[in-house]
Amino acid sequence: MNKIYIIAFAALLFNSCADPKEQEKKLLDEVINLHDQVMAKDGQLMKNKMQLDTLLKAHADSAAKNLSVSLDSADAKMEDWMHKFDAENKGKSHEEIMTYLEGQKKQIAGIEQQFDSVINASTNFLKTAKKK
Repeated sequence: MNKIYIIAFAALLFNSCADPKEQEKKLLDEVINLHDQVMAKDGQLMKNKMQLDTLLKAHADSAAKNLSVSLDSADAKMEDWMHKFDAENKGKSHEEIMTYLEGQKKQIAGIEQQFDSVINASTNFLKTAKKK
């Protein structure tokens, strides 16, 4: 029975001593992967924006205008996030880096949700507008 406790304690000790730089790299990779996923959706966002702008030139439509503004807002949020993001984190402690990266991960995940929502809404609107 004591051997089980010793093995469990050793496993806990090993996990708590994980390399901080490796933890930071893993979390940074997660943030960058989320960024890449959002950037992959940017083409669709811009395509929908151009189509809505073309519709708006033909005739004023408040729904199209609101969607166009929402698309601009999502794109601006992404640009703002990218300009402010600091991947280097020089001079910060491990805890500060991890806290910063966790916050950035939440921010980019929120931007991704905004992208998904506005892309879906604008795509659905454009489908119905094309049928008219």
